[in-house]
Amino acid sequence: MKLNFSGKDLYCGFNLVAGIVPSSELKGILKGVKMVVKNKYAELIATDLEVLVKYLLPAGEGEEEGGIIVPAVRVSNVLREWAGNEVVSVSIEEGNCTLRSGGGYFKIAGEDFRQFPEIGRVETKGLVEVDGGVISDMIGKVVHAASTVKVRSMLCGVFVKVTGNDIIMVAADGNRMSSVKRKVNNADAISMDGIVAVKCLLFLQRFVSECKGILKLGMGEQRVYFAGDKGEVVSQLIEGQYPKYEELIPKENDKRVEVNRNELLSGVRMASFMTNEEYRIVKFVFKQGKLMLSSRTADVGEAELEIAVGYDGPDFEISFDPQYVIDALKVSDSDTVIIELGDGGSAALFRTGYEQIDVIMPIEMK
Repeated sequence: MKLNFSGKDLYCGFNLVAGIVPSSELKGILKGVKMVVKNKYAELIATDLEVLVKYLLPAGEGEEEGGIIVPAVRVSNVLREWAGNEVVSVSIEEGNCTLRSGGGYFKIAGEDFRQFPEIGRVETKGLVEVDGGVISDMIGKVVHAASTVKVRSMLCGVFVKVTGNDIIMVAADGNRMSSVKRKVNNADAISMDGIVAVKCLLFLQRFVSECKGILKLGMGEQRVYFAGDKGEVVSQLIEGQYPKYEELIPKENDKRVEVNRNELLSGVRMASFMTNEEYRIVKFVFKQGKLMLSSRTADVGEAELEIAVGYDGPDFEISFDPQYVIDALKVSDSDTVIIELGDGGSAALFRTGYEQIDVIMPIEMK
């Protein structure tokens, strides 16, 4: 069996699926990429047993079918060097994969593709459609708030919910929460929700950069399914009941501040220069028309900066972990951020864009 591909197309597809191959794994077969040829397409498949990705490449006029598992890193290295070549041919025979291009070849030992683990079809109530670029943007706006503490497994994922024509993503770690809402095409009025692993969503961002266009999204009891024209991503859902995030959104904060997003981001970042890992606090002091940002850390130094803001209320003081505020502002696509405040001990609500909010708990000054 011999197939011809453009060097760029083959490298991009292979490198994409190789991105999910675990760097360290007892089961050596998982360090490979499964290549299967059928129906005039080459399927490139990889999995780490939690996330599976499949990428489709047209296989020309060849009528033969077959497959092999090839070592991901070794083949990716070869294809990277040949990515600029017009044609790279792939031959599969007798347990070997031969790559040819530019007058040279590599004959690489492979493994039986029938031994590769399979993830069966995801049984869903139906599928909704959403632009892949929208999904990628939503992931980027919330994933920073997901917990990295493994014992809090539910908070280590992102809650994804589809209801009506809305898709909502929420991430939280106990000290902050980020939420964003966008539209989907949900002709069958399907409702679904589940906790999706951060690893899956970060990989999905890479996937949609190669597979642009509409994605079909579905969820079963244990798995989530994303499919585009060039392939699909399937992942195990995180088990458990996600907290009722709506109850975490402050409803009675009576102080409202409007501030330029770039000025606030720069000010908080500069104030954070005078903090350290042991004492990471920036004080926000709101006065008529201005915000004073200050930080002071023993053996480091101190800083004070002033920013013009739209605020017409009593003097008010509150302190935050600056990184939480920076993370929220970095993914904002609005020129103006609105901050809604209650008292010094209650959560602050940052409206950082269209249907996008961040809830951040304050830090008590010692």
